[in-house]
Amino acid sequence: MRLISQLERADCRAIVTAAHTEAAQRHAVVSVAIVDGGGHPLLLERGDGASPASAAAALAKARMAALNAKSTEAMEAAINGERPGLIQLAGALDGPAVAMAGGVPLLHQGVCLGAIGISGMTPEVDTAIATAGAAALP
Repeated sequence: MRLISQLERADCRAIVTAAHTEAAQRHAVVSVAIVDGGGHPLLLERGDGASPASAAAALAKARMAALNAKSTEAMEAAINGERPGLIQLAGALDGPAVAMAGGVPLLHQGVCLGAIGISGMTPEVDTAIATAGAAALP
């Protein structure tokens, strides 16, 4: 038997706070989503002025990153490069999931506990904010 850690509310709050701090430094208006390892929502915050669509996209990015334990930036690059067939993966998952930059898995001791998804800015800015948030995982 293997014991697996789980994200707690305090972990999610710390991650979201770090993401919002990074977003503020970049003058970015974004939505932030945290999901567990199964892609189920734990926390979703739409920043002041962020579009409703950004909230849905942040959740879908986080879900894709969690279910694959991979950055959605890498998945998007693969789709645009040597693996266009990966675009079909989103259709195979039960629920919203997109391989667009801005989703980063939350890893602890080699196990994916969940993911953070950011949406509202460019792919590079969304990914940078998500990475800053993920770095706050205790």
